[in-house]
Amino acid sequence: MRFYVIALLMAIFLSSCLKQSISDAMLGSKNSGGRGKITATLSYKINGNAVNISVNDADNQNPNLYTLGCSKYVGYYSLSGLSNSGEAGFSFYTDTLTVGNYKYIGTYGDMFFISYNGTDEYVHAPSDSMSFNITSYNNGHISGNFSGVLTPLITAGNPDNTYGTPGSVLITNGSFENVPVFY
Repeated sequence: MRFYVIALLMAIFLSSCLKQSISDAMLGSKNSGGRGKITATLSYKINGNAVNISVNDADNQNPNLYTLGCSKYVGYYSLSGLSNSGEAGFSFYTDTLTVGNYKYIGTYGDMFFISYNGTDEYVHAPSDSMSFNITSYNNGHISGNFSGVLTPLITAGNPDNTYGTPGSVLITNGSFENVPVFY
């Protein structure tokens, strides 16, 4: 019994010498590898109009409901970001996300990518495409750049949608940095 009391007192004494509490150290290790809070960003221009998304302490977002992140699903990863002007998303069709180029072209079929001020933008026409380059994937965070040519959805209808002028939406200067990947 005396041994346990001495061990408990030593643990309390030694933990008081730490610069942060044991629980804070464990949380820091779990959430950010001890690096502190990480800011994730995603920005692009849609027909010249800038969209910027920034999340401070990005690792502490709910992995099921986040402003900016990338989630793993069976057979693909989905990067998505929400802003005041709408949302952006891209699916990486792979079981293993790595540094490299991921492209979705119009001949693959219609695919939603961006909603901007109430208008949804799709890869629809054969000349449409979205290209994402992951330039780094470190410590559970991805960074890179992207661009694309999209077609606006004018009216959603069942069974047919009505689309606007093919290729009339240009996505330029796209970049993302430190976006957390949730598993």
